[in-house]
Amino acid sequence: MRGGFDIVIGNPPYVSTKGIDTEFKKVLEEVYGFSDDLYNHFYFKGIEILKENGILAFISSKTFWTLQTKKNLRKLLLDNKLLQLVDMANPFGSVMVDTCITIVQKTRVKDYEILFIDARNGLDKKEVYKVKDEVYKNVAHNVFFMPTEFNLKIYEKIGKRVKELLERWWDKIFSSKNIERYKTELEAYRKSLKAGDITLLGLITEGGVGLATGDNGRYLGVLEGTKWAEKVRKERLEKLWNFIKNQNPRELSSLKSKKEVEVYLNRLSEKEIRELFDDLKEKYGRDIFGQGWLYRIVSKDEIADVDSLSDDEKLNGIDGDKTFVPYDKGDRDGNRWWAPTPYYIDWSRENVRVLQTDPKARWQGYQFYFREGFCWKDIGMDILKVKLKEKTINDVKSMSLYPIDKKYTKYLIAVLNSTFLSHYQFHFINNTVSIQINDIRQLPIVIPTDNELKEFEDIFNRAVNIQKKKFGRLISEKEAEKELDKIQKELDEKVLKLYGLE
Repeated sequence: MRGGFDIVIGNPPYVSTKGIDTEFKKVLEEVYGFSDDLYNHFYFKGIEILKENGILAFISSKTFWTLQTKKNLRKLLLDNKLLQLVDMANPFGSVMVDTCITIVQKTRVKDYEILFIDARNGLDKKEVYKVKDEVYKNVAHNVFFMPTEFNLKIYEKIGKRVKELLERWWDKIFSSKNIERYKTELEAYRKSLKAGDITLLGLITEGGVGLATGDNGRYLGVLEGTKWAEKVRKERLEKLWNFIKNQNPRELSSLKSKKEVEVYLNRLSEKEIRELFDDLKEKYGRDIFGQGWLYRIVSKDEIADVDSLSDDEKLNGIDGDKTFVPYDKGDRDGNRWWAPTPYYIDWSRENVRVLQTDPKARWQGYQFYFREGFCWKDIGMDILKVKLKEKTINDVKSMSLYPIDKKYTKYLIAVLNSTFLSHYQFHFINNTVSIQINDIRQLPIVIPTDNELKEFEDIFNRAVNIQKKKFGRLISEKEAEKELDKIQKELDEKVLKLYGLE
């Protein structure tokens, strides 16, 4: 191997450095200057041991195509001569990530063509594209998007402008603290925007990740009369009986059967049931009944009127008997447009004081609580699922953004639910299933005219009305989906026109 290898072929390990020994991470930092998923390091090492003009061919995860943490790898490939990228989807049944084949030559060259092969449906049905290297060198974060005719049109119409905006503004909007720090400069920029301009979602919104209580069972409950409340009632019996059988607690030793536990629970008030489970968790461990399990059922008489709360009550908690407020815990089902929350958090003075100081809790973004905005499902499959975030406390699983100008709330929810912006997010920002707040902040947004604003607000209102009928059981889920599909088609046509891509 004098002078290096002629060719390096490999299938690097699909191993994350999360949870790996810190000493090992330090070694990676010292040798490579960064610590990341191991396959990233294999690429750097593989090219390092090649001789000049040698070839590296790897099959690996394709998460490096878009993730910001992998920009260093994209730059490494583009600094050499990237010959081929082959999208293989998931040829390995046991692997949970999509894969690709990367072929790169160790040489410095400019102005050449990259062969991009879409083999997601098999090599016998592959589609082949040729794309200039300058395209990936000039797109934001050097992301490797599939160079279809439509994607290249997006690149020409929007991609270059997004790159300019990110280069100028990203350092000032990638966190809530920075948005506040550069508030004056950002306000001046927003005032300069006019209808038809393209901006970034992060430039016209603010927001935060949300609250982590450190012990959801202690603070959260579900509303009486809902299916979630019935589920909690059944689980309380099962959980308590299993606990008694396994732990044999002295304080409940008189209960000898599941039926006796049921009778016992039925005699207790909701307040007494809360105290029972709270005390048992305090004595036997926070997760003795399962991590995050909820056992509180909240009556309507305990719920405070959010609109009548003072600023002090919103920040420091509520005195009195009505201390529960709506809590957006995230939406596993991924409802779009609108969905009711069955969850409530006990926002009492005492609880909030603990949440503000408990190291197990994560108290952040409180300036955004009790505000209307929008949130999204953090795990998606090629599609954004965005809904109205009402005047609630929001959980870390309900990352939320709030338009600086409230008149854009409905417009933004509508546009974000378009097929186009889902497509853009997946191909130009993040091709994994995890959608983070800084992915959403990078989305390109067109400032609408007054007429366009009204058109998209109308779409939003109709979609929300359908959702409310569905959740109110006035129409079936099938009927709702049929009506929402019609709205989706109309929305998608309008969004393509809005972005000049029709």
